[in-house]
Amino acid sequence: MLTSHRLPLQSVDQLARGGGDDAVLARLNDGQFSARLVALRALLDEVAGRSLLLEIDEAWDLLVLAQRKSPGLVRQVLMLPQVGAWLTDVLRRLRGTMKSAEPLWVEVGHLRCVAAAAAHLCDIDFSLDVPVSRGVISLPSLGIAAVPVSSHWAVARAEAHAGRLSLFCGEHAVRVPEDENWSPVHRVVSGDFRPLLDDVEPHRDYRAKVPPLRLTDIEIERWARGLDEARVLLGKEYVSALTAMVTTVVPVAPANDGTPYSGSSADAYGAVLLSEPPDSTAFAETLAHEVQHTKLAALMTMEPLYTASGNAYCYAPWREDPRPLSGLYQGAYAFLGVTDFWRAHRLAAPSGRADFEFAYWCGQTTHATRFLRGRRELTPLGRRFATIMAARLKPWNRIKVCAAAGLAARLAALDHRATWRARHLTPDPAGVSHLADLFLAGHQRPPGELPPSTLSPGPAPPLPRIELRRRRFHTLENAQVPAATDADLLHVAGDQEGATRLYLADIGIRPDDAAAWIGLGLADPAARTVLRAPEVVMAVHAEVARRTGEFPDPRAIAAWVGR
Repeated sequence: MLTSHRLPLQSVDQLARGGGDDAVLARLNDGQFSARLVALRALLDEVAGRSLLLEIDEAWDLLVLAQRKSPGLVRQVLMLPQVGAWLTDVLRRLRGTMKSAEPLWVEVGHLRCVAAAAAHLCDIDFSLDVPVSRGVISLPSLGIAAVPVSSHWAVARAEAHAGRLSLFCGEHAVRVPEDENWSPVHRVVSGDFRPLLDDVEPHRDYRAKVPPLRLTDIEIERWARGLDEARVLLGKEYVSALTAMVTTVVPVAPANDGTPYSGSSADAYGAVLLSEPPDSTAFAETLAHEVQHTKLAALMTMEPLYTASGNAYCYAPWREDPRPLSGLYQGAYAFLGVTDFWRAHRLAAPSGRADFEFAYWCGQTTHATRFLRGRRELTPLGRRFATIMAARLKPWNRIKVCAAAGLAARLAALDHRATWRARHLTPDPAGVSHLADLFLAGHQRPPGELPPSTLSPGPAPPLPRIELRRRRFHTLENAQVPAATDADLLHVAGDQEGATRLYLADIGIRPDDAAAWIGLGLADPAARTVLRAPEVVMAVHAEVARRTGEFPDPRAIAAWVGR
């Protein structure tokens, strides 16, 4: 008899406060395992009646045999994020929402690799054909074998006898684990936290199927040491959640601008993609962030918190682009964890850096949770969850930090919001034209609301001034910040007159440079209105310049709009 997985209300409330005891985490994992089994059943249904070079019946029978012998080990294999990413992709392909150059029999046939890995871990003798993809046989959680093939796709044989696993492709044999053509998946150990450190499995990165990128022994040791140091810095609840829910850490490259990257996905539940953090504190912060994403993804499988909405209309204080409500909700919960981490860390190891990060993320996350509570797309449980998040943050906003860090955090938040407005809001053209008429005629702006604006979603570059402020309290203070202008450097260093001159020069060269306009508003009190309504000030300035053929003083336009 099928049963549904539900969480008691008190368990949901625990999660909403950012935590979750062992019983709650176990329920979340049970829900994910159930969802994984449903997806496997869907795969069987989708391929029923299809003619494939490698059928999946043998794989299924082997999984059933392994399940009867060691259900816990089979669950571990089926719950691997690598299996989840593969299963999600192959189902999307079968349902026509995803394309792939790989033959369908190879993608579907990967279930045989999953079954072989599970059977070997359960110490079952077997012999099973498995697919070879671009010269690689992949056994999830175990490793990959490189075999010589004459084409991209081929069939090999996996055999296990008396605990010895061998892979045969033509006349070539790979003996596991000692063969030079076998690359095992690493495992790192930090207390009870024992994740895979996967640099080889093709499905390890949920964003796309990727080739192996083997770590050196020195790099493995560095990852292990970093993970161990980060775990010590995390609170007990976060360590428990990591141990219960994260099974794989996947090293990836930093973002294109060189900043560290991290990510997780419900499709690959249990995986954290991570570029190597600069220090143990950043490592711990990132793990706190990603384990929150993992918890919320698991909860959402069982208890929807909002209705689907693909429209990107929300201001997310940690992103440069507008986000859908789902992205804002996920981010708010993740940064609740980040804020909590810095709250605790500043008590254990006081520093300007901890003060800045705590103050900045506390303010930004509070802004997001207050916005979320009023959204119509939330379910009743989703509104309750958001309200509890906001209540958790409320007393934290009263915590005192050092004056310099507090001021820098407030300016960074103001900078981010104003720049987002300047980049993504477009005021009504008729209203802008009317304001330009009044300005050119020498009249004051009439009291009342400014012209309404429409949202223009789209990507936007990072804002370097925020990173410059952050580095004032960091050991990386003297490191270069890409894209930071001379005006930004002067402004953050405290030379507001020099910054004002350079921001005005930058605007003269690039009148649509939103970051320069906001910098001017931050540096010059006469231009403060830019921070309140940057899209209007910029639009009126552009319209006056278009009509007169001259470059009006940006400060004069800002002061006039602000009257």
